[in-house]
This record gives sequence, structure tokens and C-alpha cells, in this order.
Amino acid sequence: MEPGTTINTWQQAFQDHRIPTTRAIEKQLRAGVSRDKEKLRALVGGSYRELLATAEAIVVLQEKTKVTEDHLSSISHNCRPPQHEASAKSSPPEKVALAQLRLLQRCHTTSSTSLRNRNLLQCSKLLFLSRLLLKSLDNQESLSESLEYLRNKFGVLRRQLLRQIDATLVNPVSNVPDLLEGICSYCLVTSVSTEDALTHLRQLRLEKLRRQLDKPHGPETICEGLQYQLASLQTFKALNGRPIIEAMNNLRKKPILEDPAINTIESLDLDRLWPLLPEEIRTFVPYFKRSAPSAEEMQAKLEAWSREACQLLSNSVDDHLSKLDDITGVLELRKDIYEILLPVYFSTPASNDINKHIRHSLNQRISQICHSQGDRLSQVTQALIESAVGNASTKSLWDAEIVQTSLERGASKMIARVKSRHSGLNARLSKSSRTLNAWISTLHATQKVIDELPKVRWRDAIEEPDDEQEEEAAHVIRMLCKEDPSVYSESLEGALQKALSKYETSLASAASAIGGDCPDISKAVYLLRSIRVSVSALQHAFPEGASVKGLEGIVPRLHQILAADVMRRLSEMTERDGTVRKWDKSQLPENMPSPKAFMTLRRLCNIVTEIGGTDSWCTPALTLVKKDVGARVFMPEHRQDYMEHEFDEAYLRIALDQEDGSAVEMKRKSPVEFDYWLRTKLLFGVLST
Repeated sequence: MEPGTTINTWQQAFQDHRIPTTRAIEKQLRAGVSRDKEKLRALVGGSYRELLATAEAIVVLQEKTKVTEDHLSSISHNCRPPQHEASAKSSPPEKVALAQLRLLQRCHTTSSTSLRNRNLLQCSKLLFLSRLLLKSLDNQESLSESLEYLRNKFGVLRRQLLRQIDATLVNPVSNVPDLLEGICSYCLVTSVSTEDALTHLRQLRLEKLRRQLDKPHGPETICEGLQYQLASLQTFKALNGRPIIEAMNNLRKKPILEDPAINTIESLDLDRLWPLLPEEIRTFVPYFKRSAPSAEEMQAKLEAWSREACQLLSNSVDDHLSKLDDITGVLELRKDIYEILLPVYFSTPASNDINKHIRHSLNQRISQICHSQGDRLSQVTQALIESAVGNASTKSLWDAEIVQTSLERGASKMIARVKSRHSGLNARLSKSSRTLNAWISTLHATQKVIDELPKVRWRDAIEEPDDEQEEEAAHVIRMLCKEDPSVYSESLEGALQKALSKYETSLASAASAIGGDCPDISKAVYLLRSIRVSVSALQHAFPEGASVKGLEGIVPRLHQILAADVMRRLSEMTERDGTVRKWDKSQLPENMPSPKAFMTLRRLCNIVTEIGGTDSWCTPALTLVKKDVGARVFMPEHRQDYMEHEFDEAYLRIALDQEDGSAVEMKRKSPVEFDYWLRTKLLFGVLST
């Protein structure tokens, strides 16, 4: 490539030159780049070596300068007059007093600045120094007004400082250094011992916990209170022993004015005021009452604080739980509490006491809820019994309202009414049945929630225990996953059994009230229906737990009342209406019952249907009816009112189950009457069963 030629792009190289020329140009360019790279590397290396040499020279000069400055400083120090000569020369009292007043004023200004910057320990030391200065200037009558003004100013400042100290001590996010600084500041300001300061800290925390739990009770309030209690216990544990002792010893190591936190403050101008200050102020060392309680005493105080805090938390938990009627809400609170407690269980003092208090409150409320749910069965039973008074009869299937029911949606409404009519369910009984089913659903939901408790993996949530804490950890997990759910299930089972016992007692009392010379038959029928509906639902819902053996004597008694009423009505109707027209026995067809026998069964069928409908007449009830009616019909003095000839007697005995033996035996003894009964029994409704 010729000198002065410029190629900007590779396309230009291929357009202006042939390929061999282009390759030669490429080689020239690569060679030039290599030469330029070597030159640049050489230049940079040389510059870097020069830079290192310059830096080394600067370091050497700096060391020499420092040595020279130290030498000059020592010369200046040695040239000062002896210290004892300066102190030997006493300053005038007025000048000393003015110097102390000036330092006092500067202490106020500086301490105000420190307080605004939240430098509590520095502010406390300045207030401590100001107290010394005020005491030293008490005898200066000429400065009384200024001193009184400053004393008031320092009083206001002291109250502000104490409020900030208290705020630091009660703050749950304050770390240990901040708390130690707050305790030291409190000791400096109030001149109390370390133990008194720790007592003040515990009291502040307790009052803060009380205020926090006095808010409207809810899960958030309880969880925040528990977190604050646990954080406070961990704080007390961290402060006890060496940290607090070292912090207090640091305050007593040197005089207050020799503390770097004080003598380095330029605004105090101590370099000029130092010679004018009295010796007792310059050498005053903070003093605190020595109190070193034993580990047992500290543990006892910590446990006492924990008991008070646990009582506050338990009261808050009890107040909140008293508003919960659903076990789900209680168990959700239980889960939230243990999710907070378990991760710090072993690192927190007195965590076992917290667990006991919380567990007692939770278990007590869950037991109350279980018994409350059981008591609702008594309310359902009472509603059933009270509904029997003035009970409205079930409408006929041919009632105009039922007949005109809409047939839309597959005639579901009509079918439901027919089923209710067949079951003898009126509006009141249907409502009570729905209430009973809702109660059963509530108990099942409660048991289901309890059954889910062992599935929670609390072992993953609890703090990793040490070797000696493994047994306690296993006990806590067993308590949460096995013991508590077992207690809850037993409470629910006990509540169910108690409710069923009350249920039986209430129905027995209601049945006893029906008996007498003039029993209320409609109430007896309604009570039978109530027993049938409720017992069926209870046994289906609780096949193992619903034992209603106490009703075994009630139902037969009610059946006997109905049977006696049927017999009474039949006899009254027969006596009132008389018998059918007398027939000449020779004119009656053979192998057929007489109209008198047939009418007897028809009347009996109508009476049975009027009293209770088809739903009330189970086999035991019909057996009692047939027994009582048969006892009257076949009495010698009443036979002529109900039958005409031997066929009637055999026919009625078969219809009323008065024949001894099985159906095969009856068929053998009276084959014609038995065959006629089989062909005609459906005419008599429930009597055919």
C-alpha cells in the first residue's frame, strides 16, 4: 500500500485493489498494530515505574514529616513551665466562679445538642457534670439568679432526657449496646444502682406490655404482645452478668472530665477553663451503689416478671377467646401463638411458663366451646317439645294449596311436599329437623378441625434444642400433636354424651307429662315423630357415640297411649253409630265376612289414620293397637257388636293377629279366612302390615 493512502472499510479495500494486493495490505496493517502495541506497552511500563517511585518518595517524606512534627511537639511541651508552678498560683475566687458558670452554660448548650442527636450517654455525662458545677456554685450569692435559671433549664433537659431513655429502654428493636447506654445514662442521671436501673427497665417493659394489651383485643394485639414479651425476656437475659458489669465499670474507670467523650468536645473549651476548675471537679469519678445479686436472685426476679407478664397475656387471651364461639378461630390463634413461641422456645427464659399459661387458656376455651355446642342440642330438643303444643295437623294431599303446586323443575316442590306428608313432617317439625342437622354438621366440622391438628409439623418450627433439651422438645411436640387434640376430642365426646343424656331426659319428661286420664294424643303423635326424626339423624351421624337407650321405655309408653285412644274411639264410635243393619244369617254369603266385621276394620283403619297418619304406625305400635282392640272385640259381652258368625271371628282374629302361631299355622287352621284376608287386606291401610 502506497504511503498516504487511507482505507476506511474492508469493502473499499476489495473495490480498489485486487485480492493479492488486499492480502498484502492486511499483513502490513497487522504488522503495524503489533509494533504500536509494543511501543505502548513500553511507555506504560516506564510511566508505572516512575509512578511507583514517586509514591515511595511521598511515603518517605510523610514519615519524615511526622517524625519532625513529633519532635517539635516534644520541644514545645518541654518548653512549658512546670505544672506545679501553675497550680501553685491560685486564681481569684471570682474568676474561678465565672469559669465554672461559663462551663455550666456551655454544658447546657452542648447537652441540648447531644439530646437532639440522641447521644444519650454524652448528654447524661454533661448533666452529671452540671450537677457537680451547680453544687460547687451554691454559695455564690451573686450568681443566684443565673444559677436558678440554669437549674430550671437543666431540670427541663433532665426530664426530656429521661423520656428518651425510657423510650430507648422500652423499644423492642433496641439492641444490647443501645440498652446498655440507656441503663448507664439512667444511672448517671438518677444516681441509682445497677439493680435499680434493671428494675426500672423491667417495670417499663411491663407497663408497655400492659398498654399494648389494653388495646382492642384481637389476634394481632395478642401476637404483638407475645413477641414483645419474648423480646423483653431475651433482652433481660442478654443484659445480666458481664455486659452490664463491664458497662458500669467503664463509667468508673476515670474522672468524668478525663472521659474522651467529654474532654474532646470543642464547645466546652476545657483547654482554657481547665486550670480554673476546682480539683474536686476535675478528679470526680462517678460513683454508683454496688449491688451484685446472685444468679438465683436474678433468676427469681426474672421469673416474677415473667409471671406478671404471663398473667397480662393470659387475661388478654381470655378476653379475646370469650368473643369466639367457633373453634376454628381459637385454633387459628393457637397456631399463630405457637409459630411465634416455638422458634425462640429454648433461647427465651421462662418460655415453659408462657406455654403453660397459653395452653391453659386455649384448652379451657375449647372445652367451653365444645360444651356450648353440646348444649345447643338441649335448645333443639326444647324447640321440639314446645312445638308440640298447639301443633297444627299436616295438610291433606288433596288440599287445594298442595294440588295447585307448580310442577316446574321436575315437580320437585310437589315431590318434596308429598315426602313431607308421608313422613308426617309439618313446618315446625321440618324447621326443628333442619336445626338438628345444622347442629350435627357443626359437631362434625369441629371434629374434622381437631383431627387435622396432628398433621401440623411443629417439629420443623421449634428451635433446635441442645442435647439436654431434647426430652423437653419431644414433650412439647407430643403435647401439641397428640395430647391437646386428644383432650379436645374427649371434651367434644363428653359434651355430646352430656347433650344426649339431657335430650333423653327432656323427652322422658315430656312423655311423662302426656300421660294421665286425658292424654293429649296430638302431642303424643308429634313427640313420636320428633323422636323418630331426631333419633334417626343422631344415630346416622354418630353411629358409635349416639346411645339413646333411655328412649326404649318412652316410645312403647307413647304407643300404648295411642293404642288405648284407638280402642276408646272405636268403642265410642261403635256405641254411637250402632251396628249395621242386621242380616239373616242364612242370607249372608258363605266364606265372606259380614258387613259388621268389615265395618269394624274400616272404622279401625280410619281411626288409626286420623290419629297419626301412616308415618306414626310402626309394627310395635300396630301390635299394641291390635292387641287392645282384639281384647275388647273378642270379649263375650262385646262380640255381638263386631261379628256375626264364625267366619267373622276367624277373619278378625287373622286381621288383628289374635291367632297363636305363625302364618302357616293360621293358614292351616282357617285356610278360607286366611286366603280372604290376603285378598282384601290392602283395603285396610296400615292394618295390613
